[in-house]
Amino acid sequence: MERLPTLLIPASLASLKSSLDETIARLKQTTPPMGHHIKPPKGRSESQFERDLWQYFPGKIHTGVQMLRSGYDQPYVPDFAYIDPAIGLHIDIEIDEPYTRELQPLHYFGCPKDAIRNQAFLDWGWVVIRFSERQAVKAPASCCKTIASVIAELTGDSSVMNAFRQVPTLKPDRRWTEAEAQQMAIQGDRDAYFKPANVTELKPKRKRKKSQTQEARLMLTSGFTFYCPECGEGPIRWQGHYVCCPNCLYNAFVL
Repeated sequence: MERLPTLLIPASLASLKSSLDETIARLKQTTPPMGHHIKPPKGRSESQFERDLWQYFPGKIHTGVQMLRSGYDQPYVPDFAYIDPAIGLHIDIEIDEPYTRELQPLHYFGCPKDAIRNQAFLDWGWVVIRFSERQAVKAPASCCKTIASVIAELTGDSSVMNAFRQVPTLKPDRRWTEAEAQQMAIQGDRDAYFKPANVTELKPKRKRKKSQTQEARLMLTSGFTFYCPECGEGPIRWQGHYVCCPNCLYNAFVL
């Protein structure tokens, strides 16, 4: 079974075992984006992941770039695109959800749409890296470390790894089958890993029952009335043994 992250490298680069100059020459042949989407769609995990990508790869992360397909009106739009114009390196960074908002299976093992899309980017000379949504939500920095390691391997520049010395290596995730994606949708699997770990549900407070002593005291005091000995005002409300007349302001302790 396929493991995530999925790393796909164009054949022109995978078979290349030569100098950096030759690698850059091949990268310069990569097909660049042909435009930008005005308002690119984003998944639930992508806003947070984008901040992590910008932190580690400033100036090289793009969203909404369009790759036009011959014979199709609808272009491909990567979730995120890493583009280094200096050397021509283009990476399609995808976050794979197991199902849609309508609870339909998505990005499952052997999904034909994903295979066609992947091949299109490879033919354009792009590197493709696909993470599971769970990985992007739970370990965004480790996902960035994976991207950095691919960049270091392709360019021979290991300095890009310096920022990840304290970042753990990403744990692999198994790609789901179509049937498993359906079951995950029924169980609400996505909601489970989106829920913050430090959030606990608040239980309603129970009303404290009045003790027998309190109830007896209320019954006892409710049976007494007090009239002011000075002006006759009454009945007057009182607390404990203290009373105060609102009419003449007489006040006293009453036993």
